[in-house]
Amino acid sequence: MRFFPLLDYQDWILGLFLGIVLVILLYLAFTGYTDATGRSGKRREQVIPYPDGIEGGHHVPPLFIVFLYMGFAIWIIFYVIYVGIRGGAI
Repeated sequence: MRFFPLLDYQDWILGLFLGIVLVILLYLAFTGYTDATGRSGKRREQVIPYPDGIEGGHHVPPLFIVFLYMGFAIWIIFYVIYVGIRGGAI
């Protein structure tokens, strides 16, 4: 329990608004996506059959997701280096 309960309230509000911002960014990443790779439409429209009747196609992941994965990978690398130098977890 903290001495000042206002800090708990601020943490909840901060988490709520950051969650809302994340949901909005994910929505914009998936709905505002267009294929700007310049590839022909034939490959993009090609349907690939999978077992059990599932069909898929060739789609490039949205740029937001690519940046998210790259940021996570970079954070892992720097965290491992930081822990290796300091000798303990953060």
